[in-house]
Amino acid sequence: MTPLHGHVLVVDDLDTNREALSRMLEREGLTTEVAQDGFEALEKVRTGAFDTILLDVMMPRLDGIQTLTILKQEIGIRDIPVIMLSALNEAKAIRECIELGADDYLPKPIDRSLLRARLSSCLRRKQLLDNEKDYLVRLESTNEELRRLNQLKSRFLAVAAHDLKNPMTTILLLADQLSDSADDPKSVGPRRKQIQRIRESIQRMLGIIQALLDFAAAETGQCEMNLQAIDLSALTLEVMEENRVYAESKQLSLRCEIPSGAPLVAQVDAARVRDVMDNLIGNAIKFSPAHRAVWVSLESVENKVLFRVKDQGPGLTEEDKKLVFGLYQRLSAQPTGNEFSTGLGLSIVKQRVELHGGRVWVESRYGEGATFHVELPVDIYAAQV
Repeated sequence: MTPLHGHVLVVDDLDTNREALSRMLEREGLTTEVAQDGFEALEKVRTGAFDTILLDVMMPRLDGIQTLTILKQEIGIRDIPVIMLSALNEAKAIRECIELGADDYLPKPIDRSLLRARLSSCLRRKQLLDNEKDYLVRLESTNEELRRLNQLKSRFLAVAAHDLKNPMTTILLLADQLSDSADDPKSVGPRRKQIQRIRESIQRMLGIIQALLDFAAAETGQCEMNLQAIDLSALTLEVMEENRVYAESKQLSLRCEIPSGAPLVAQVDAARVRDVMDNLIGNAIKFSPAHRAVWVSLESVENKVLFRVKDQGPGLTEEDKKLVFGLYQRLSAQPTGNEFSTGLGLSIVKQRVELHGGRVWVESRYGEGATFHVELPVDIYAAQV
């Protein structure tokens, strides 16, 4: 005979009855706990996990019918099947128990084969209920993920439409100007400037599109990592040099603190770490007023690499600090040179740092600048996403 599986609570005020029922159930393959009255039974059911309850009708203090009434009123425990036990074969008591929600009724003395049949039915019903609950939880989780992805798509489209509108308008205006001056030999110089502005607008549009696509890919779990051993010291210097002209155009000085000696090497996705450094350095320049400095540093701290960017900009308010790494956030500070901002940069920084198993945070006092910190493990073997 196939053994039964489950955990059963036996509730009876007589020691001999509890012991006899427990032995009978354990021979069927079940595990058991016992309670001597309704109060103890409710305490155990509220803190444990049971597949069925065998509940005696006649008990002192809190009898079976009173206990059943409470069991079926509490959301967390009301779905546990209950089989009522009684030496009284009274139709009224049986009817009352069934009306209160009891799943079955067994007369005493208990017949083992009948007990097994009733228990088998209750355990199957409990398993079906548990499976249904698990399914509903998974379904709700799936629905929540679909809602999140739908919101992401909506934000993606809204930001793309908003951020692409300005450069596209610029291109159309410049194209009209080029068309109007196409036959004028004296307009060669202005036309070259207009063509250069068109190129810059297109590059800006491509940057917006690529940032949105990269973020969406990582959000949907389709972002692949290309890990290689990279000298982060050299990479930091490269990214700084790439931003030096931008800094000088705003009359800012870029200062670097990188320890001499052995290079700081880590297994990273070079393109994504470059984006992290470029975003943070570019942001520091973008939000700093003229005649100030931006400090970039790199150091090794306890098997980790710590990259910092410190600026002398307006700093962050307490509300800014709560939102700073959020998606599509525009903070209180404004670019000092009327530069363009998608609101994606710092969210991309956080995402790409965490893909490497690292962390990013900011320290700032409003009006006194900000320092962004990126911590990466020296030996990074990040899981591909």
